[in-house]
Amino acid sequence: MQWILNLAFAACVAAQTSNLPYIAPGIFQAAANISIDAPLLTVWNVILDFPAYPDWNPFVRSVALWLELGDISDVQNRSQVVADALGVRTADQTPGENRRLWIQAQIPPLPSPVNSDTPSNPLHSELSFENITHIDTSTRRIAWRTIMLPQPLLDAERWQALSTTDDGKTFYESVEVYRGPVSYVVDLAFAQGLQEGFEAQAAALKDRTENS
Repeated sequence: MQWILNLAFAACVAAQTSNLPYIAPGIFQAAANISIDAPLLTVWNVILDFPAYPDWNPFVRSVALWLELGDISDVQNRSQVVADALGVRTADQTPGENRRLWIQAQIPPLPSPVNSDTPSNPLHSELSFENITHIDTSTRRIAWRTIMLPQPLLDAERWQALSTTDDGKTFYESVEVYRGPVSYVVDLAFAQGLQEGFEAQAAALKDRTENS
């Protein structure tokens, strides 16, 4: 099944020049892409607006930004916190490279549409700790890598990228490749749910930006 998803993703991206960097293959991957009839900057701003994720995102229900391990209650409260090297909250709450993310996801995703009052399914709630590895406003790319386990055991980095199509629409792409021995366990337990989540977020992003 995974090879079919990989071929389908590659075929869709082939029809539109990809803005994703080269990503080495792994044990498995989750990926999605979609054409959005909205300005690229509008879509980019929605992707970076982590506090608003509960209002529309059925997959990633909340994201809290934190520079080092600390109180994760902000994730449960669906807020965003950026801290400095001492763990002190900063006035600038803009995401940046090497800042940490607590991400609360639903795997598989919740039924769409969702809003901030939509309850999570506790049986499908997963919490991950990530590091923002790349954010570039010129290329419209952002990526974060899991740091829950040592990288030789589990290496998973999620990329999201935007580009403009020939007809003036915005092309959204997202992919996460899983490597390392723990990836086999993640594949068995979560591969289908992750793929559904990526597709659900792409569809919800399209609805959010086209109808806002």
